[in-house]
Amino acid sequence: MQIEGSTLMPSMNSTNTTQQGSRIISKESRFQTELQTAQKRLDKAAKSGVMTEEQIAQRNKDIKDASIQLEGLILKMMYDSMWKTVPKDTLFGDDNAMDIWRDMYHEELTKQMAIDGGIGLQNFIYQQLTQTQK
Repeated sequence: MQIEGSTLMPSMNSTNTTQQGSRIISKESRFQTELQTAQKRLDKAAKSGVMTEEQIAQRNKDIKDASIQLEGLILKMMYDSMWKTVPKDTLFGDDNAMDIWRDMYHEELTKQMAIDGGIGLQNFIYQQLTQTQK
């Protein structure tokens, strides 16, 4: 089984700060690394023949973790896009610190949403990637 790598990198523009861009790139890199690690484990098990119950359980755990992270990343991108439609607050001013805080808040919010079930995307991804073992 081969998983084709595709990046989910948003376009960098003047509304994204350097720190936000670096954080997004770091998250994408970690996700890609974990996905590649899971793929290597799967390839190693496939070459050795039949997978043991322990290997299957570990593979399923890795796939579940990766699917949760992917859904969190997609939800974060959705939140960022939706937030761009909200008019800037001129009453209290608009500064870089508030943008960073809001980005960190949305990051944690979407991460927790994905862990708690999100919009169901993680279950779909998990089912698609594990249906071959049935």
